Order: sequence, then structure tokens, then C-alpha cells
Amino acid sequence: MAFEDNQQLTRIFEEIADFLELQGENIFKVKAYQKAARGLEGLERSVCELYSSGQLASMPGFGKALVEKVGQFVDTGQVELHQQLKASFPSEILQLMDVPGLGAKKAALLHRELGIGSVDDLEKALKEGLVTDLKGFGKKTVDKLLEGIGLLRQGEQRWLLGRVSQLAEDLLSRLRALPEVERAEAAGSLRRGKETVGDLDLLVISSRPEVVMEFFASLGEVIGRGPTKCSIRWEGKFQIDLRCVPGESFGAAMQYFTGSMDHNVALRGRAKRLSCELNEYGLFDALGNNLASRSEEEIYERLGLPWIPPELRETGAELEWERLPERLQLEQLNGNLHTHSLWSDGTDTLEQLAEEAQRRGYRYLAITDHSRSMVVANGLSIERLMAQGQQIERLNASFSNGFRLLWGSEVDILGDGSLDFPEEVLARLDFVVVAVHSQFSMTPEAMTERICRGISHPYVDVLAHPTGRKINRRTGYQADWERVYAVASEHGVALEINCSPRRLDLNDKAARRARDCGCMISLGTDAHSLAEFDYLPLGVLQARRAGIEVGSLLNGLSWEQLRKRRARLVDV
Repeated sequence: MAFEDNQQLTRIFEEIADFLELQGENIFKVKAYQKAARGLEGLERSVCELYSSGQLASMPGFGKALVEKVGQFVDTGQVELHQQLKASFPSEILQLMDVPGLGAKKAALLHRELGIGSVDDLEKALKEGLVTDLKGFGKKTVDKLLEGIGLLRQGEQRWLLGRVSQLAEDLLSRLRALPEVERAEAAGSLRRGKETVGDLDLLVISSRPEVVMEFFASLGEVIGRGPTKCSIRWEGKFQIDLRCVPGESFGAAMQYFTGSMDHNVALRGRAKRLSCELNEYGLFDALGNNLASRSEEEIYERLGLPWIPPELRETGAELEWERLPERLQLEQLNGNLHTHSLWSDGTDTLEQLAEEAQRRGYRYLAITDHSRSMVVANGLSIERLMAQGQQIERLNASFSNGFRLLWGSEVDILGDGSLDFPEEVLARLDFVVVAVHSQFSMTPEAMTERICRGISHPYVDVLAHPTGRKINRRTGYQADWERVYAVASEHGVALEINCSPRRLDLNDKAARRARDCGCMISLGTDAHSLAEFDYLPLGVLQARRAGIEVGSLLNGLSWEQLRKRRARLVDV
């Protein structure tokens, strides 16, 4: 029950943080609950077990007050403060906090002045002009909120890749545990690594499909069922389709249901030109003879093509490429180049981060805690940054296997394009990530100048989450990206694919264009807890979709190569 307990308490702490923010509570108190929730997500043991053994109190971020609330949860399954806060607001008000562009202050004002307690209420009030008399709700704000509601509803229809990946992993493990199931795999846009997924397609081989369908039907609300297919709605919203197919046509089914539609249309057209027919059952000649069906590889081979990785099957143009990119492998990465520790707003110590990185086989890990302007994220002053550097130096001296922590920082690009730390400080660091964290509404021209000036500073290695987007939440700021890529290439600054499922920024098309403009690409998890190291494979998928090979990837370099590259660029 560790997973269920931790998940339930995580949700409670997240909601407490949201309620406190609605009440106008001190932001640091809000952040304490958010940080505790993030810490719980990374636990492999039950929080109840940790509390009972007395070990919880020694965990970073769990002071006396939070431990006491965990105790309430252990005893009653509830947290008293959570119950009190819930009683103070309408049951749907937390949905308002999910609307992009609507902060806690505005949500509280809407509730207090107009009694708005749900997204539907808000949309109606915006369209009917009921909010125009409230301070801060001019036309631009109203338009932005209506756009945000659209993004929110889009998110309800298309779930984040990371969320669906976890769901698919859980369902596949359950299916594979059935003795009647010989094989179970995921197909569709999940297999292609799309950043959002509209529905989940699962395929199984089984000699007793009726047993498998019965089991699957018990997992959710059944919306369609037949002898070899069952569709359910997960959590009342997300559709999952399960199909049972014969082993001899499993490859054809995987190819067909993986898609995309454009890829399949192009592939069927190629088959037709060869006087063949391709469908979910196999590739057949003009006489109906089965030429290939058991594996995808043999189908592509019969059509005179190399096997095309699922991540590249999007437009159909990939069938005509002279050369497919070498498929990036997780094992080719030497490290993770964007992480946060307990020194700023992460949940784990440097020692814990180093241990986890080595467990995963990394050769290095970049510690990039926030710079001083990010007060809300406990950004480091110059004095604290220097103290952190001394601790990292001591830790590096203790490693006997060649592993290294890179002493870095995620440095704010301020509104005028200057950086949050002076050059003499940046020069001492191993690795510098820069990012925009404020003033997102600047004009495209001003934002372009800001970013270009920021990445032109000496000692900058990476531009993190370059567009500032959050999938289904925020579209990101506008800039002349061709110019940004050109300046980044000129100064040797890599563009990040931020591996967080909420960001995946740069997206695949932008990452491909940045690479074509001469930029290196960097993969960073932006991890604030050990569990978020699991985001790295999502970044690899995004890089694959962009056709990024290891030679264009900063993470493919050794620490010595990174160090020499940085020294060469600075000397220039």
C-alpha cells in the first residue's frame, strides 16, 4: 500500500498548498507543503511506515508541524488542516487554480466578489462581462483567461506523456501477470512519444481473449466491448482500448495501431505501388498471400525500407529519407545537466543526489540550484553559492570511481538581459544554465533581445526550457527563435530539451531546427526530487522525435570534454 498512501497524502499536501495560497497565506508556508508533496512522490517506502519508525523527522523538509500532520493521516486517513480548508471553499474551486493565467489572488477575488467557484462559472462570467468591474480584469486578462480555459480543457482531453507512460506501465504489468497473456504492448501516440496522448492503445496476444477482456473490463467504466476488443474510460475521462490479436499478425497490428495516420497512409501507398495490400492483419500480395505480419521489421523489409522507429512515424516523409538518424539510447548519456538540491527548492541533499546519479550509471550530475533573484525558490546568494561549491568540492574528492558533481547554477536572465550573478562568479562554476523566469508578457522583440543578450554572456553553457511553455498550461513567450538559435550557435550555448513532462521544452520540431542551425542540445530533467530523475527517458524520446543523435548532444560528452569545450568557448 506504499504507493497508494504516498499518493493520497501527496494530493492532500498539494491541496493544502493551493488552499493556503487562495487564503493569501505566506508564500513560504505554501512552498513548504508543495515541497513536502514533491518529496513524498519520490518515496519508495510507505510514508506511514517512515512515520511509525520515527525516520520521517530526519527527512529534509519535514519539520515538526508536517510530521504531526503525517501522524494525523496515519491515525485517521485525513489531515485536520486539509479538512478545515476544504470546508471553507466550494468543492470545485481548486479547478480555478488550474486555469492558466489565473493566480491565487485573482481566484480568491472572483470567489469573494462574484461567488465563482468552478471553471464553468468563470467561463460564463468572462463571456457575459461580469468581471469587468473587478480590478485587474481588463480585456487582455479576460482574453488570456478564456485562452487558458481552452488549454485546461485540452489537457483534460489529452494527457501528458509522462502520466500516460506511468499508467501504461501499470496496466501492462497487470496484463502480463495474467497466465492467459503471452505478450502485451502499448501502441498509438504513446509509443511514438507524443508529448500529449489522446487515448491509450494496448495490444495483447492470448489464447483466451474472453478472460483477458473480462479482467480489463473490471478496471474502469466500459464504453464498448466485444470478443477481442474492450474500451474503458479511466477516471471517467481517458479512453483506453485493448485489442487481442493473433500472434502471427502481432507485428502488423503494432505497426497499424502505432500510426501515425499520415505514416500509415504513405506506407499503404507504397505497398499499393508494389501491387500489395497492407492492413492490421499483414502485408498481402495481389493473390492474397501473406508476405509479412509477425514482426514490424519484416513488413518494412518487404516494402524495401529499413525499420522506422516509432518516434519518426509522423508525416510520411520519413519513408523517403536517404538516411535515418541513429536512434539515441539512454545508455549513451553520461549525465543529467539540470537538477536542484535542498540548497534551493529541491527535496534532497547533495549526497543523496550523487548516490542516485551513480546508481543510475551517470558519470556526472550538474547541480543547478536557482540564483538569488528566485527568492520564492530559495535562490542562492553569492555567499551560499560559494559554500555549496566547497561542499561539492569535498564530495568530489571522496568519489573513487571518477564520478563528478558539477558545481553549477540556474541563473535568471533578468528583464534587461543581464544575468543574476556577475561574471566573476560565473567564471568559478563548472556549468551555467540560464533561463527566463519572469516578465513573460514582453513583446517578441524585447524578449528576443533579452534572451540573446543573456546567452551572449561568457561562461553560459545552456539555455534552459527556452520557450517557457508548460504543456496544456502555458503557451510560452514569443521571440524570434531563428535569431536566438543563431546567437546560441555563435556563442556555443546549447539549447535544452527540458525533460519534465510538463515542459518537454524545446519541443521536437524546435529542437530539430536548433540542431540544424548549429546548436548543441542538452537534456536536463529539472529534477527537484530523486523520482524526477525518471524524466530523462522522456527527454530521450523527444530528442529521438527531433532526430537528435548523440554527436549533437551535450550529455554525450565526458566531463573532460565538457570542461575543454567550455574553456575553448570562453577563450574565443
